[in-house]
Amino acid sequence: MASGDSLIKLFKAFKENDQVEFTKIAYDIIEDERKKNHYLLADKLYKALFSDDFNTILKSRDFNSKQLPVDKESGFQLMDMKFPKLSLEDIILTSENKQKIDDIICEFEQKDILQTYKLYPKTKILFCGPPGCGKTITAEAIANELQLPLLYTRFDSVISSFLGETSTNLRKVFEFAKEGEWVLFFDEFDSIGKSRSLDSEHGELKRVVNSFLQLMDNFPKDSIIIAATNYETIIDKALWRRFDEIILFGNPNEEAIKNTIKLKLRNYPYKELNIDNHISALEGSSYADIERICLEATKKMILKQECSITDELFTEIIIKEKERKKIIRGIN
Repeated sequence: MASGDSLIKLFKAFKENDQVEFTKIAYDIIEDERKKNHYLLADKLYKALFSDDFNTILKSRDFNSKQLPVDKESGFQLMDMKFPKLSLEDIILTSENKQKIDDIICEFEQKDILQTYKLYPKTKILFCGPPGCGKTITAEAIANELQLPLLYTRFDSVISSFLGETSTNLRKVFEFAKEGEWVLFFDEFDSIGKSRSLDSEHGELKRVVNSFLQLMDNFPKDSIIIAATNYETIIDKALWRRFDEIILFGNPNEEAIKNTIKLKLRNYPYKELNIDNHISALEGSSYADIERICLEATKKMILKQECSITDELFTEIIIKEKERKKIIRGIN
């Protein structure tokens, strides 16, 4: 059961119409129950907190300016608020990317010292690289390391079919993010960051890029902006220059493949699995591909009541994953 202090804070936030604080405290209560191994209760609370019905109840209250912004026409929230628990130890990164991210975190944590010298931390970051290479989970880990909420921008809501509304929605996102400290995360950034020189893009999207440039230039240094894209080659050149740091993510090499398997299987028995036997078969796979294989192998082991993941079982799952990717490529 949640502590008395947590419940008092929860009720106080609800009474004061502070949706941000209410969500944060509720999320902390859920994670606390999960740590106590109350998984069923934690899952029920999580589903209740983020259900459409409960969000409707929250929206029906007269929340103050901290209410998450919504699209004028559809009423959909323009962003989700998350409180990630992932740490950098849960992610496999290249030494170069690890150093860049450590520097970002160090500078932000000591921004007050930098400001005494009229210097500022890196707060505008661009993640680029193929799908499944760790961009989103790295943004979540940075938010957790800095103990900041993650504002996950929902482009299915931001991009409007109504002329001019996309720029308005972006302005709402930035105005909300100015209040407090966050990691403001734009996934699939190419959706709004496309080059203005592309012949196929009409005037509205060009205006969106211009709007984003102005909003980012005027954004305070109290929060971090992270944009992620799988298609960095189509990003507008003017946007590239606005970012303080650019981090390129790629598919894992042999060492990273091995370390990823060890990381994903660390809580399960795999003494009968020789990881080296499978490295070549996994070359070219993304981190997400390898995670999926490890998850499927673990479930298969449990359901077959085996005492360990074996080479035979792991090979079987790798073959199935390759067949799955063939189907996806055929569809696309």
